[in-house]
Amino acid sequence: MYYQSSSSSFNHAATKIQGAFRNYQARLRLKNQAVWKIHEKLEYSNEQTEAKLRDTFEKLLKASDLLSPSITKLLQKPGLPLEEKELLKSTNPDDIHIESNYQGPRKQILCL
Repeated sequence: MYYQSSSSSFNHAATKIQGAFRNYQARLRLKNQAVWKIHEKLEYSNEQTEAKLRDTFEKLLKASDLLSPSITKLLQKPGLPLEEKELLKSTNPDDIHIESNYQGPRKQILCL
């Protein structure tokens, strides 16, 4: 008699554990589905935004003959801002003197 009640309590405990595990799996599945949907929406919105930006700039370039000459010049010839030009002048590798007895590694910058 004692053996049967112990067996039924084990079955009851096993059923509860299985139910809890199934609930956990279902919650995890729903969470993963929600995360995947959010990821897809963000990815799709980024692609749409990028396509819209590309289309806008293409339209601007195509319509450059209708724009004022100063705007056309800005769109067609991208230049460096003044700060970047000054930085480029101050870090020009041709202006850096290297002693002839220097034994360390040497880098050569190729300009195309």
